[in-house]
Amino acid sequence: MMKTIVGWALVFIVALVFALLVDKGVKHAGIPDYIWLSLNLTLFLYILQRYVGRPMGAFLEARREGIAEELQNARRQLEEADRLQVEVSKRLADVEDEVAEIKERAAADGDAEAGRISEQAKIDEERFLRRVDEEISRREAETRAQLAQDTADLTAQLARDLLDREITEEDRRRVFDRSLDAMTSLKGKE
Repeated sequence: MMKTIVGWALVFIVALVFALLVDKGVKHAGIPDYIWLSLNLTLFLYILQRYVGRPMGAFLEARREGIAEELQNARRQLEEADRLQVEVSKRLADVEDEVAEIKERAAADGDAEAGRISEQAKIDEERFLRRVDEEISRREAETRAQLAQDTADLTAQLARDLLDREITEEDRRRVFDRSLDAMTSLKGKE
């Protein structure tokens, strides 16, 4: 409190010095004008400080504290953002590593699958070629058998046609007699 009174006394003295510098020598009710002027100025400054300065000071102090708190929050958020950025970067690197590993594994699996498919295709090709060879052999045997049968039938037909044309009635009777004699001689041997 003493500090406040001394402060206002100092303000009054400074106002008095300024009032003396601008004094025109006018007096009101016996009191010199420079005293009224310094007293009015000191009173004005006191009222201004009390009703405007204090609320303004309180407002500015509250605003300063708010700004300090916001600044502290901003620093915390910045630190949190930096930490999150590091974590996200690490996770992204992990994901990229995992993607690269998956690609490598997929390439290896694809190569292995291509090898299996190629091997299976070779096996299927060999099996198909064996079946084709077997079918060709079977059809060749059938064709040969058919040709042999057709040749035998044709030969028999040609022989019959030839015998019909060339054999006479007398040749037929002789063949018949010989066949009959041969049969008769066989009866006795039984």
